[in-house]
Amino acid sequence: MMDQTFKFRFVNEITGVFVLLALAVLIAGIFLAGRAQGLFEPKFRLHAVFPAEEGTYGLKKGSEVRIRDTVAGSVVGIQPSAEGALTATFELKASFHSLVRTNSTAVIKKALILTGDSFVDISIGDRQAPLMSDGSLIACTPDRDIAKEALLLLEQFREKTLPTIDKVNALLDELPPLTVQTRNTLQAGEALLREDVPGVLAQAQDTLRATQVLIEGFQRHWLLRKYIENPQASPLISPATLPLPSTESPKPPAGGERK
Repeated sequence: MMDQTFKFRFVNEITGVFVLLALAVLIAGIFLAGRAQGLFEPKFRLHAVFPAEEGTYGLKKGSEVRIRDTVAGSVVGIQPSAEGALTATFELKASFHSLVRTNSTAVIKKALILTGDSFVDISIGDRQAPLMSDGSLIACTPDRDIAKEALLLLEQFREKTLPTIDKVNALLDELPPLTVQTRNTLQAGEALLREDVPGVLAQAQDTLRATQVLIEGFQRHWLLRKYIENPQASPLISPATLPLPSTESPKPPAGGERK
């Protein structure tokens, strides 16, 4: 009985050791992940005030705060003040505190120049100036260069698209004369076909008639009559019977389409 009790106690102790080891590994992983994210690093805070009429220029809770294009913190809150302004609170890692001086300024920029999420870019102040203390107010303004960059992009777009538009307009201007010239050529060909073909056919019939008269004369001659057979005369074709194309479009029957 004592041996069985000892065995159960030994199994429970081993199970408890494994559970404690698993908890220790979990806590160590959380600590390392938090340290990599800077969760356990000391921080300091700065505040920026914006007029309520202009707003925070797209800033919101969670927006990045950068120093030299490196994420140094984030916006942890935006609260209205009693004076009718908006106060944004920036929380930065203490390791960046040495770069923030009393003459540092904050500029609100866009991730994609004109679009994208807004972020705060804090400039590095003069090293001769004292450090900006925790909880200080920092001057924060929107990026005035955005308008210049937008104008530059529009100018580049205009330079690339205007030549193409001019070429398209020139091509469109040339289309009506080409259409008129093609129509005139087709009409001239149709007129030539209608006017000249009947005349040529009539002239050919006159030539055939004269040839037949000449052959009949040879047939009446007494020396050649017995050597030439009397062929049967074929009927002549009238120019009016030729199926020439019509210039008028066909008119539909008055009673509609018949099946």
